[in-house]
Amino acid sequence: MMTLRAEIAALGRVHWRAFRARTVASVRESRLMAVTIAVFLTGYLVAAYFMFCRGLDYMITIPGIGLLLTERIIYLSYFFFFVMLVFSNCILLYASVFRGKETAWLLTTPVNPRAVLCWKVVESFLVSSWGLAVLSAPLLASVGRTFGAGPMFYVKVVLLYPLFLMLPAMVASLVVLGLVRWWGRGLRWLLTGVVLVVGWWVVQGWRTSPNFEEIAAMTNLNGAFTKVMGHTELAMNRFLPSAWMAELILLWARGFDARGAFFGMVLASWALMLGWVCVVVASPAMYEAWNLSQRRKAMKTGRRGGTDAAAVEAAFRRGWVGRLPFLRRDTAALIRKDLREFSRDPAQWIPCAVVFGLLLVYASNLNRAMDSDPNRPLFRLILSTLNFAVCCLTLSTLTTRFIFPMFSLEGRRLWILGLSPVGLSRVFWQKLGLFAVLIGMATGVLMLVSGIKLGMSRADLGYYCGSIVLMGGGLTGLALSLGAIFPNFVDHSPAKIVSGFGGTLCLILNFVYILGFLPIFVWPSLRAARPGEGVAGVGEHGWNLVISGVGLVVLTVVVAGIPVFFAIRKIKRLELLGKL
Repeated sequence: MMTLRAEIAALGRVHWRAFRARTVASVRESRLMAVTIAVFLTGYLVAAYFMFCRGLDYMITIPGIGLLLTERIIYLSYFFFFVMLVFSNCILLYASVFRGKETAWLLTTPVNPRAVLCWKVVESFLVSSWGLAVLSAPLLASVGRTFGAGPMFYVKVVLLYPLFLMLPAMVASLVVLGLVRWWGRGLRWLLTGVVLVVGWWVVQGWRTSPNFEEIAAMTNLNGAFTKVMGHTELAMNRFLPSAWMAELILLWARGFDARGAFFGMVLASWALMLGWVCVVVASPAMYEAWNLSQRRKAMKTGRRGGTDAAAVEAAFRRGWVGRLPFLRRDTAALIRKDLREFSRDPAQWIPCAVVFGLLLVYASNLNRAMDSDPNRPLFRLILSTLNFAVCCLTLSTLTTRFIFPMFSLEGRRLWILGLSPVGLSRVFWQKLGLFAVLIGMATGVLMLVSGIKLGMSRADLGYYCGSIVLMGGGLTGLALSLGAIFPNFVDHSPAKIVSGFGGTLCLILNFVYILGFLPIFVWPSLRAARPGEGVAGVGEHGWNLVISGVGLVVLTVVVAGIPVFFAIRKIKRLELLGKL
């Protein structure tokens, strides 16, 4: 009889061999894509390292508060890293353990359910953490260079960094198992109350803006810094693993090895303790929690009513999509299918709701930043451009994460749509139109709110809203077409599908598109804010807006149209069905 450790090791070997085989096959089939991804990743690491170095060099030389500001930014960075990893691991674990088909198959084998859960925790850690490890590597290297750390700094940080990345996966496993196992009316009301209290606390904290005149009159720099940055002290709480990681990095970078080793041992002890809790305490509840989840799913999706033609017609007409006069019945049925699949999967709609909710809170608080000097056109230009860039980067992440896997998530049932009178081409255009409209509406509202808060004119507001809608359509078309060109019908988890070569290429091309979009987008504002023209805003430069708008449309058509052309060509040849 195999031990628990041997079963986990066996699952790891199987998945490693499958991953290695898929990677080797992908590289052999498309070497150009592999080289492109490697070049872009190398370019990111080099460019990000020099940018972080320049930023840290500038901040640390600020008189009086340079070191304090640098330390606070590092604390905030790792705080957000930790929160993001916990949230990502929760979504991945729930989708793979309680919604994935692989778990249901593994539970029919002699493999211990405890080993299945332990391996899923390791798998979610690997899938969710490798990207963050790559993205944060330039930050670590720049911190060591800024403080003049020796080679041992990088060795010690590399040895302890995986422990910091493991903690969110272990915390997420406890959270997911607890919610699924004891999900009931009482727990729902408790969580709702906690969310409302936390939301009220966040809103109240952001409403209380500091008095800048009073702060400017203060002679104590530390007091003024605390007054301005007081809302960020949460990231420095000693009970947070992110604070331990940030503290040991700062201490080791400055040569305080013994003090940094203390926080490293704290991090290692908590990683070992939470690992023991996951294996010994949480894993035995996995099978019962999985059974409860499947029973709730069966009760929720059970059939109600008859299945004759009249019942199907009545069910179709009950939805608002079926009442739209300009939609064909088959198109409306496909739209309802996509919307229901999205709404029934918490791993899909919860991240989107959280991201757009945070963006809405961010947009509604932009007037706080404008209180410092609202009459400087250059300051207004920088703030509005950064706001637009934040929305674009968020859209890039969302479209890569949720739009790219759309065709792959149809699974091996895609042949039904391919051989039906609807055809895969109409399915592609339906998905593109549906999600481009939804993303355009959501981002258009966000840009409208932020533009009103920034005090833009009507011409500026229309230009900004139209540009973000255009950006959403371009990113949607790029992600959906690349998902059809590089499908993955083996994995059933969107996170695993996105982690492949196609998802990485999609993210890289999204960044290239954004980098080409922003200079054209900001060109009218730069001309309006140029000294000596006597122009206060971009509203009077109507022709500049028209020229820039035409350039943005041409760029979007070229960048998104070429992948769409190849995707439609591949779909019409039914090459997707050959990969099933």
